[in-house]
Amino acid sequence: MAVTKDVAAAEDASVSPARAFWAAWSGWMLDGFDSGLYIFVLVPALIDLLHSGGLDASKGNIARYGGYLFSIFMLGWACSMFWGWMADRFGRVRIMCLTILMYSFATALCGVAWSLTSFAVFRFLAGFGVGGEWAAGTPMLQESVPEKMRIRLASWLHTATPIGGLLAVSASFLVPLIGWRGVFLLGVLPALLTVWLRRSVPEPKVWRRAVAQPQPAGSRRLAGPGLGPLFRGPQARTTWAAAGMMACIIFGLWSCTFWAPTLIISKLTAAGTPMAAAQRTASFSGLLLNGGTFVACGLMPWIATGIGPRRRAAAIFFIGSLVSVLAAYLLAAMLIDSVTLFIWLLPPLGFFTNGVFALFTLWLPELFPTAQRSFGAGFAFSLGRVLGAVGPTLVGVTVALTGSYPLAITAVSLIYLIGLPAIAMAPETAGRPLPA
Repeated sequence: MAVTKDVAAAEDASVSPARAFWAAWSGWMLDGFDSGLYIFVLVPALIDLLHSGGLDASKGNIARYGGYLFSIFMLGWACSMFWGWMADRFGRVRIMCLTILMYSFATALCGVAWSLTSFAVFRFLAGFGVGGEWAAGTPMLQESVPEKMRIRLASWLHTATPIGGLLAVSASFLVPLIGWRGVFLLGVLPALLTVWLRRSVPEPKVWRRAVAQPQPAGSRRLAGPGLGPLFRGPQARTTWAAAGMMACIIFGLWSCTFWAPTLIISKLTAAGTPMAAAQRTASFSGLLLNGGTFVACGLMPWIATGIGPRRRAAAIFFIGSLVSVLAAYLLAAMLIDSVTLFIWLLPPLGFFTNGVFALFTLWLPELFPTAQRSFGAGFAFSLGRVLGAVGPTLVGVTVALTGSYPLAITAVSLIYLIGLPAIAMAPETAGRPLPA
């Protein structure tokens, strides 16, 4: 079998912890860049695409179709659990490269979309690639580094997301120069990373040993006891608890945080601010939002070990997310109606709603054995995206009906309270090594 031969040939291959970290980090950073582009060019892109389809580019239509497109992207993410299954069978690095190629070219194709339908198809494909990169890259990192370094490096992996977001913010400043289509075309650049990955980063030894284990005669399995154990016995409770937690934080992030630039542009243009100036202010808000996320990710090794139990840390982030959403949207944007105050409340919003993913980048791989780690963590993340995909559409439709972003987002932020029982169901892994 080809995979077995590859494993045998690479048995002596190894990679330094630093190279493994930067390989996973770079893929996830470019993933964040790719994902972040959309939220900063949503308004100009939809104005053009709605007009080309003979539709009015009203606030309600932008909110409604913007929500649909958010959800379509997340459904593409959800289907990416397929990549986790592939990574368990064919290799973490190999599949990570394929996912990067997919989301790079799909994002570039968004720049040549000729209709809302074609744009939606390309967004789905981009989401399909983006979701798979995490399922392959995160286990690759945790399986490639010494246990004494694992918590620190796994926690810092999510710093790639705000850095990718800051790159997307930087690219958004180019909208007045190259247009929203030109910004999307920049999304092809991550494809260059795959050349370095394939030449410089071997598969983790932990995974290679699992693949090399003797298989029963006639079996088509490449590693491990199959996927069934994920959904039987005590592991089933873990799998569904992980999926429930991920559903809540994904629903919350995409329903609350990622609407911030659109809300700012909407409020400023309604007050008479030119679109270009409103776009610049929204881009600046992205710096603050991603700055808050970066601080949370940078502190996560100490948060994860200082607070103690993973469940306690998760509960703190869930409650903090709810409070920060209420402060920004309900208090600042709706009751006080201050764009300035709203913008300055974005760092704590980013700290909790997006920074919580750094905790789960560490925690999710600890919940599954090596043979099913990519699929298990990817399944939890992807099923969370299926449920979370409802959020952006729900927000968009509610805004179209009520005319209020703050009211719609405040209502859906209650998802963080619903997530607390899922945290209680999840097993505690703090202080334990990565399971074999």
